[in-house]
Amino acid sequence: MKGKLGKNLWGEELVILAEASMEPTVIYVKQVLDIISKASNKGIKGIAHIPGGGFIDTICRVFGIGLGALVYNDSCSVPPVFKWIQKAGGIEDGEMKRTFNMGIRMVLVVSKEVSEKVVKEEGEMVYRVGEVFLGEKVESTP
Repeated sequence: MKGKLGKNLWGEELVILAEASMEPTVIYVKQVLDIISKASNKGIKGIAHIPGGGFIDTICRVFGIGLGALVYNDSCSVPPVFKWIQKAGGIEDGEMKRTFNMGIRMVLVVSKEVSEKVVKEEGEMVYRVGEVFLGEKVESTP
């Protein structure tokens, strides 16, 4: 693996770096509006779009003063391009989450009851990535 455009990335699947960097952005408006419109989903407290910046820093902006979050490390699969960036740059997990979205492009902050319902109903594109707690920091599970 040489890290040049056109060379295969390592990981669970082979991906061409040039193709990975040109992958179109998924637009989540319809899915989010569908979730919000359901009467039983009134426990939605906030929404964060995470376009390309850090996952950790972006979700902090959604919380009010005195709230923090515990992010589950293995809540969803990380796209191979992020694994390549991490390995090629020798970047620690925490720094990756502060710098990149790690493939998580939209976060809904919801009540526990709504999170369980949405994960069950919305299928494979929805993950429970953490939980909110009293405090003012974002932590990751070990």
